[in-house]
Amino acid sequence: MKLKSILLLFTIIIATLSCKYKEQDGQLDIVHNEENKSELYYLLKQKDSLMFELSFNQLDTSILDELATDDVEFYHDKGGATFTKQEFIEGMKSLGNLSYKARRELVKGSTEVFPMYKNGELYAAILKGEHRFYAKEPNDKPEYLTSTAKYTVLWILVNNEWKMSRIFSYDHQTPKK
Repeated sequence: MKLKSILLLFTIIIATLSCKYKEQDGQLDIVHNEENKSELYYLLKQKDSLMFELSFNQLDTSILDELATDDVEFYHDKGGATFTKQEFIEGMKSLGNLSYKARRELVKGSTEVFPMYKNGELYAAILKGEHRFYAKEPNDKPEYLTSTAKYTVLWILVNNEWKMSRIFSYDHQTPKK
C-alpha cells in the first residue's frame, strides 16, 4: 500500500510539473494540447486511472480505502446503486466472480474536469469521461469488447485530499454485431 502511495505521488509530481492552468467560463480547457491542461486535470485523471487500473483491472481494491469517502455513492444504470464504501468495495471485488477477466479502458481524449468553487475557494471537481469494457475468457478466444459507457465522478477535498464522493456510470451500450 505504501509503495502504491509513493508511486502515485511521484506520478502526480511529474504530471503537475509540466502543467499550465487555464480556465474559461468555469470549465478547465481540455483542448488536446498537453500544455493547456491544468494541474487539477492531471491530478484527478491520475487518481481516476489508478483507481480503475488497480481495483477494476487488477482486482486490488485496497486503493479504494484511500480514494473513496466513507459515504461514497455509486450509481450504475444497469446494476443499481450502492451507498457506502464497503458496498462499493464489495461490488468491485465481485468482478473476480465473473466467468471472464474484465478489463476497463479509458477512451483517449474523453476526460474532462470541471472545478467547483465556493467563495473563490476550490472545494470539489467533476471528472467525466468515456470508457470501454473488454472480456478475456479462460480459453484461447481473443479479448473482445463487451460494452461502452460514460461516467462522471464528483471528487471532493477532504482534509486536503481528493476523494471520490459520488460516481455515476451510465449510457452502457453493447456493441452491434
